[in-house]
Amino acid sequence: MVRPHSSPVRLAVFAMLGVFAAAHWYRLVAGAPAWRMIATVAVVTALGAFLIALGRTSLPRPAVYAAALLGVVATGALALVMTGLPARLLGPRAWDELGGHLDTGTAGIRTVEWPYSGPEEWVGLVVLLGAPLLLTAAAALEFWPVRRAAGLLRGLGLVVLLVLYGVPVTEHDPGSPLLRGFVLLVLVAAWLWLPRLRGREAAVAGAVVVAVGIGALPVANRLDADAALVDYKSWQWFGGGKDITFNWNHSYGPLDWPREGTTLLSVESEKPLYWKVQTLDSFDGLRWLRSDANERSEPAGELPANPDPRWDERFQVTVRSLRTDFVVAAGTPSQVLGAGDAVTGSADGTVRRLDEPLERGDSYTVRSYSPDPSPERMRAAKSAYPPQLDQYTRIELPLPGESALPDGRPYAAGTARPSVVVPLRGGNPEGSIRADRVLGESPYAKTYALARRVTAGAPTVYDAVDQVQDHLRTEYTYSESPPTQPYPLEAFLLEDKIGYCQQFSGAMALMLRMSGIPARVVSGFAPGSFDKQSGEFRVRDLDAHSWVEVYFNDIGWVTFDPTPRAAPADRAGLGPEAERLNIPTGGETRLGDGASPLPDRGAEPAATTGRAAEEEEGPLALPVILALLVAAAAAALVLRRRARRGSGLPPLDAGLRELERALPRLGWSLGAGTTLLELERRLARAAGPGSAGYVARLRDGRF
Repeated sequence: MVRPHSSPVRLAVFAMLGVFAAAHWYRLVAGAPAWRMIATVAVVTALGAFLIALGRTSLPRPAVYAAALLGVVATGALALVMTGLPARLLGPRAWDELGGHLDTGTAGIRTVEWPYSGPEEWVGLVVLLGAPLLLTAAAALEFWPVRRAAGLLRGLGLVVLLVLYGVPVTEHDPGSPLLRGFVLLVLVAAWLWLPRLRGREAAVAGAVVVAVGIGALPVANRLDADAALVDYKSWQWFGGGKDITFNWNHSYGPLDWPREGTTLLSVESEKPLYWKVQTLDSFDGLRWLRSDANERSEPAGELPANPDPRWDERFQVTVRSLRTDFVVAAGTPSQVLGAGDAVTGSADGTVRRLDEPLERGDSYTVRSYSPDPSPERMRAAKSAYPPQLDQYTRIELPLPGESALPDGRPYAAGTARPSVVVPLRGGNPEGSIRADRVLGESPYAKTYALARRVTAGAPTVYDAVDQVQDHLRTEYTYSESPPTQPYPLEAFLLEDKIGYCQQFSGAMALMLRMSGIPARVVSGFAPGSFDKQSGEFRVRDLDAHSWVEVYFNDIGWVTFDPTPRAAPADRAGLGPEAERLNIPTGGETRLGDGASPLPDRGAEPAATTGRAAEEEEGPLALPVILALLVAAAAAALVLRRRARRGSGLPPLDAGLRELERALPRLGWSLGAGTTLLELERRLARAAGPGSAGYVARLRDGRF
């Protein structure tokens, strides 16, 4: 039972827990103004005071509920404005504009690394807008003017505030988890019990909670150790029993890959890499897929004669929720340890597990060659390719009537499609005559003309590749719901101009092959987000991705990614590789500082951004929050004493109040119409004449 004069305490506890949770939410956006967070909590706490006062009026219940609902809506709107939402966008005439901004921000949220520090204002604002919405909902539940379901609503209000705290600390580890957990324990205990207890009882309960919390710290520290007794970090609370599978061949219809945010892999690596699953080496006239041409090839067969040792990478992969027949690796693997004996590699970097799929809990180590050359080094590479690479300029063409539409003519196994091998760049130009004729008469005639036009005048292979990549990034739009077309890549390049990573990578590889440059498509995962606490890259199903590999003499196969930054895959990275691949490092769709354990060698030493700025502010943030909590607790005590002093109750009424508080603690339930005479008779039967006499004296004094 909540005490009659506990309203100031309830408001103070709500404000303390609200500040604590909202402060963590605000940490998701670098540089978010603290004053906005405090003002938002103050506004929502005022809503709580309004609802309490409303519940004490003599208005009819429908009027009370209508006024309460109006207050909640008005407070929610004001809280959104205090957070930074322009007030004009709340007007009905601006709802379309607001919806467009929210769509932009929501699309960007899926791709960021925390804390967000990018230039897209609406991405950061949409993140912050979650705080006022949750705070308003929590206040409405905690203080809603109703009696019968008050306990249930208060519990739901606490759950909402725990979500406000739990989401940000799950997405972005703020450090000091034990201290933060201890503060949360104290605040939750205050929420549950402080409004019910009197001074001495509250002091005893507080001491017990603090003692239990302090005693639990060593146990929690042991659970969180490197060799933990219970590895709770690997638990999957939502959808934990489901293993995720992928079909890596391209389809180009609306994207059907799993998109639930499930963690599939944890990769311990010194740098972010593109995690290869399958190389798609063949274009069959409609789509890119993996052929059997490389299944029995020597794993080192396409490495340069003298591989650069700087690009020899080692990393460890732990499978979380993925089930696959292929080993997730990178570049061209030369060694896989721990994935079983029945593992076979190929020259294109695809590694297959022959006996049984990899699944949850499997862990293995990979050594691979993953070149990351500078543009200057690629420009200096010899342009004349060895003839054995001509398989990577081969293009099959569709049969008459064959298309990617559901009602298109199905491909009959064993039927040979027409094909053409475009002469390798820098080689014998005589074969170009046949390629010009065959491609010029094919359904891909316009694509062939586009490829020639985009690469015209490129002095080196690298410049040609860069021009194709730049064309795709600047002239096309990311969308996961492109229309289904008979010839998907032709339609993507010349009609629809929208698509996702399959369209972008497939189109780039096709245009490069048409230009005589060895290219292939790779399916797998973008690097993912770096977890500073574990030192691992977290790879989710949202990171499923497709990119391009291009061969450079004396270097090997080099990764290029033409997909625009709006794609949800987390392409983390810092340093030369990120700059060459145009991987966002300043927070555009990915936040850079802290996304990788490597330093950004191109940054100015005096600059302090992203993670560095956060670490400077981090030691101050928690003491400030604790100071605010102490101040709020002191204010609650002052308000409580004033409420008791200012009640003006005569001794008789004070005795009745004391009786009203004592009986529920003894398990007595009093009906709304119970009189003192009825209570006196019940006590005489149950507790004896002493207790009954006390009620009799109160009755005599009142009447």
